Amino acid sequence: MELKMNVKKELLQLTTLLILITSTSFAQFSKTDSLGNFYVIKNKLVWQKYYQLDDINELDQQLKNISFTSELDILGYETSAIIKNHIISGSGLPQYAQHEYDAFLVIDIFNDAFRVSVKNINFSDFTETRYYNGMKTNTTRGTLEHYILSGNSIKRTRSSENVLYSFDTSFSDIFDSISSPIK
Repeated sequence: MELKMNVKKELLQLTTLLILITSTSFAQFSKTDSLGNFYVIKNKLVWQKYYQLDDINELDQQLKNISFTSELDILGYETSAIIKNHIISGSGLPQYAQHEYDAFLVIDIFNDAFRVSVKNINFSDFTETRYYNGMKTNTTRGTLEHYILSGNSIKRTRSSENVLYSFDTSFSDIFDSISSPIK
């Protein structure tokens, strides 16, 4: 009798622990902020979108024909590139967003889909070099995160939303013309 009570008590404790761990995991997942196709992942802004993959050879050729993605060679396993000196278009953009930006582009290939990720968006005109104890460092002032994020969430101002929507439209226009997005 006492053994059954101990087993029930241990099962109850394990169940409670499992529920606590599960709810904590969901709570952490639900804290991820997003706007359009931009997501905040580990305090960094990442634009991600999934697309249907019909023919990898055709995709490779299409990517090479677009200036934004011409450095990629997915058949040669070059699935990432640094994008340099591009400008987004949009009306009412703040001063920093009207300048050229650099970014890191990654294409991840799956069986019948591919994911495009654009991250580390940096406005090089706004990056400051500082010297501290004889060491050269760059400030975060030129990063998109500096202007758009507050901690691990997106600032919901008209200006920051306008910038993100402008980037979202620009990136979507490029990749939606290549393949169909997966919702």
